Amino acid sequence: MKAVRLYDGPELRFEDVPDPVAGPGQIRVAVQAAGVCGTDLHAAHGRLPVPGLPVIMGHEGAGIVDAVGAGVSGFRAGDRVLLLPSETCGHCPACDAGHLGLCPEAQILGMARDGTFAEKIAVPASCALPLPAEIPFEHGAILADAVATAYHAVATRAGIRGGERVAVIGCGGVGYHAILLARLLGAETIVAVDASAGALRRAQQAGADVTLDASTGNVRKAIRQAAGGGGPEVVIEYAGRKASVELAIASVARGGRVIVGGVGMESPELGPLVSFVGREIGVLGSMGYTRAELERVVELTATGKLDLSGSITARYPLARAAEAIEDLAHRRADPVRLALLPGAHS
Repeated sequence: MKAVRLYDGPELRFEDVPDPVAGPGQIRVAVQAAGVCGTDLHAAHGRLPVPGLPVIMGHEGAGIVDAVGAGVSGFRAGDRVLLLPSETCGHCPACDAGHLGLCPEAQILGMARDGTFAEKIAVPASCALPLPAEIPFEHGAILADAVATAYHAVATRAGIRGGERVAVIGCGGVGYHAILLARLLGAETIVAVDASAGALRRAQQAGADVTLDASTGNVRKAIRQAAGGGGPEVVIEYAGRKASVELAIASVARGGRVIVGGVGMESPELGPLVSFVGREIGVLGSMGYTRAELERVVELTATGKLDLSGSITARYPLARAAEAIEDLAHRRADPVRLALLPGAHS
């Protein structure tokens, strides 16, 4: 089969590799769509260490089961499935609670083990979820990362309630879906903040009421004014930068909640404790999601309540994976999520 492998260098190669085999407890999936996200970009550019190279890239995917290993029940050849982005241990407290993102032994597809940038992939059956016929494969591919991650931040960590004012700082792939979901949950006013004009245009299409350029003017003041003067009750940060986290804390209303979902290596500051404590601000990290949350996202999408029609902004055959990653790196055509289609040939 054909696959896209990452080698030391870093170097990407589109090449022939042996077909994977569905071992005991595993299913083999013919990949119909694979999502391309920032993690793939960082790995391909050598900014994220990947052990055990070479490895087939990709952690977002959906497809059709074409082989079932011994001991597997619940799946059979021909089933449509979406894939979880990592294999978890299944027995730690996080796994017992269904919180897939907190398993300390999680093996991320495309990094710790071969991933979805291939014509086929073999994974434990626990890494798959049925994909309703109403959901296109390319949307199914991103549900278990860009969409469910945003749902966990918006619905669970922030607990957004109808009538609340919300700001989203960083409106890329996950931030875009945070805006969609905040609107779905009844946010009264949504303020989108980003330095990219394209990202702000996409944010407006997703339902943002106000868009603010993060690179100009007094952004803190503008966020607070856009949310009615006192600031938004909820600020969700998806830029992963020191400045953006500090902006979120400075902008949120008294008694409000700041949800930090952006991942980076910088160290933000809380500011003077008298201000932080006196305003009684809650600051929470948000990583991954639970299996129940993913199932809820699948249900919302299948019933049409969550519209992902604007989520995939470009599609590529597998052979053009390197081009897709560079388009994402340079934000060509204002990407939300990009999709690789292994069955496409041009």
